[in-house]
Order: sequence, then structure tokens, then C-alpha cells
Amino acid sequence: MKQTLLLVTLLLAVVALHAQSSTHQEISVYPNPAIENIALHDNADAIGQVIVFNILGKKVKEFEASKGEQYYIGDLAKGVYLIQLVGRNKQVVKTQKIEKR
Repeated sequence: MKQTLLLVTLLLAVVALHAQSSTHQEISVYPNPAIENIALHDNADAIGQVIVFNILGKKVKEFEASKGEQYYIGDLAKGVYLIQLVGRNKQVVKTQKIEKR
């Protein structure tokens, strides 16, 4: 009985991890490196907010996400930034590093 319960728990964990990694593959920020604008690849239209942090963790820009929209980052200094993608349910879906040239 314990072995069956352990096997079922393990199977559920694998399925949950696969579902989570599939969602993350469908959501990305491009181009990387970026010069003037960034955009989202979000098939599920799950992202509600795009937040840009500098490498020190300070929020430098924030956008409301809209399907097909580009987000202007041309006024940021060259360097590395973290883009936090927040879902419509207000939970962080993904954080991606980009380079601004």
C-alpha cells in the first residue's frame, strides 16, 4: 500500500513538473539582446504585467501586458536586466534575463 501511494505521488509530481515546464516554454521575452523594444511570446495570453529590474533588483520599468504589444526599453542604459512576467492572477510566472544593447 505504501509503495502504491509513493508511486502515485511521484507520478503526480512528474506530471506537475512537466505541465509547469511546458508553460514556461510557451512564454518568453524577445529579442535578446534588445536595443529599443522587447515583446512577449505568450500563446496562452496569461501575462498581465511586465516588470523590468536592473541587476541590483531595483524596479526600473513596468508595463501592463497586451497581446502583440512591444515595450520600449530604449531609454535604459546598456546592461543586463531581469524581466519579470506576472500573470493575470498576480503571481510571478517567469523571470528572464535579457541584455540591453
